[in-house]
Amino acid sequence: MLSKLKEMFGPASTTPGSGRRRGRVNLQRRFSIVSETARGSMSKVYRAIDNETGRTVCLKIQHREKNQAAVARASTQEARPPEGEIAIQLNHPHIVRTFEYGDSTQGDHYLVMEYIDGVSFQYIRENRTARTAQKVELLAQAAEGLAAMHAAGFIHHDINPRNFLVDREHNVKIIDFGLTVPNTPAFRRPGNRTGTIQYMAPELLRREPIDERIDIFAFGVLAFELLTDRLPYDANNSTTLMLQRINTEPLDPAVVKPKLSNELCDVLRKLTARRKENRWAKLATLPETLRTIPAKRQRVV
Repeated sequence: MLSKLKEMFGPASTTPGSGRRRGRVNLQRRFSIVSETARGSMSKVYRAIDNETGRTVCLKIQHREKNQAAVARASTQEARPPEGEIAIQLNHPHIVRTFEYGDSTQGDHYLVMEYIDGVSFQYIRENRTARTAQKVELLAQAAEGLAAMHAAGFIHHDINPRNFLVDREHNVKIIDFGLTVPNTPAFRRPGNRTGTIQYMAPELLRREPIDERIDIFAFGVLAFELLTDRLPYDANNSTTLMLQRINTEPLDPAVVKPKLSNELCDVLRKLTARRKENRWAKLATLPETLRTIPAKRQRVV
């Protein structure tokens, strides 16, 4: 009987204040769907009412077969933990909070997260809703969240503008850990080319061994795009995108956006360095740097 109860409800999380695991939940009974907020190749995301607590939450339901395929691609040496098991360990003001995860009665993996009423970095760039100095502060917050992920022992593996949300209080939240892997030897091995192609690091494209520096490169591409309104390379198709990153240096931000300060351009160059040994080493040092440099080039009188 005890083993049956453990199977039904799962073990409680050992991470203080971050949430818990549940098993075999009837999602149709448990949640009232308000609207579908996102749909990806591997999951659907809803704004929902949790009928147990009464609060509005973000409910993510993964496509079982596609998620299993992604898990298999992550490593042939070790099984990647389910997304919920990873997300529940991430407790930081700039990472979306996960309250609960588990499996539904239909066999689908689900996560219950805080609902973020906000917009993505992609929306901010496309609609020009922030000035350069404001964008730099948003990037500093994003770097804090990503540095916390790295400190917790994970590689996000899919850093792109859609996976950073900004709420109504201008707080940044990292979302979507569907491709996140532990930063361990099994997952640093060559071969796992997953992510969003425009933001993939050269070593990832070449299927070489990886580490958290693939996130740093992707973050640099995201920052370059947010601050200059374009990617740091010229390309018009996937093949060109890949070859250019492997064989040529990124565009110079000072040429693309002359109004950016010299210090900010230097940061962008280091973040997007083609060779990982030349790249910005640790994101933990980036927020303070961003907050202490001028966003725009000073005028010479």
